[in-house]
Amino acid sequence: MSQIANGCYKDTVSVGPRISLQYMGLAFYKPIFEKLEGTVLPSHSSAGLAGICTGITQAVTLVTPLEMIKVRQQTEIVQNQKQRKYHGLINTASIIVRQEGFTALYSGLLATVARQSWGLLVKFTAYIELKAMFQKASSDPNASLQSWQHMFSGGMANVLVGVLNSPPDVVKTRLQDSGSSYKNTWDCVKSMAKQEGITSFFRGSWLRIIRIAPGGAIQFAMYEQLLTLLNNVNSQ
Repeated sequence: MSQIANGCYKDTVSVGPRISLQYMGLAFYKPIFEKLEGTVLPSHSSAGLAGICTGITQAVTLVTPLEMIKVRQQTEIVQNQKQRKYHGLINTASIIVRQEGFTALYSGLLATVARQSWGLLVKFTAYIELKAMFQKASSDPNASLQSWQHMFSGGMANVLVGVLNSPPDVVKTRLQDSGSSYKNTWDCVKSMAKQEGITSFFRGSWLRIIRIAPGGAIQFAMYEQLLTLLNNVNSQ
């Protein structure tokens, strides 16, 4: 039971900053790439490129170390609380650094970069394109979309993420497990494909969809509302 509590605590600690970075990245990187669309960059590429840059930023600054700590706590097998090796965020991080070196916190970095970048490329691109479909279907293409349309677009975008981003997520988790015997990311990919088949890369996809689709709907609706509010404040 305590392992479940630790996992929930770790998710709570990591989700807030990670989600904040996502939408800060969308707001920061997308306008930069939009200015280059049609000249240097292809049309409709700004959202995807913003997702890639945001994913790299997330993986390097925050996600990889926190995911490493979370996986270690969740995969630790003990008979009772006194046998636990890892206790809390700081304790787990200090044990990993002391016993395995600082770089151990970045085990699976390449897989995490791939997961975050690819996942946000899919997420941002799908959301922007679904929004565009609603706007084209509207009698007034310049009118603001309703909240339910933002929620639908965000939810469906995360459904795609749940499926298409499963492979790098599975590989990342395998590499960060304390019992991992893989030499590196490529070795993990080859071993899984050879020994377990392609379907092994999609284990847990349905559970991920159930978990993240509602979150995407709520997050994008709140993001749009906050963006509108800030734009109104700046225009006054």
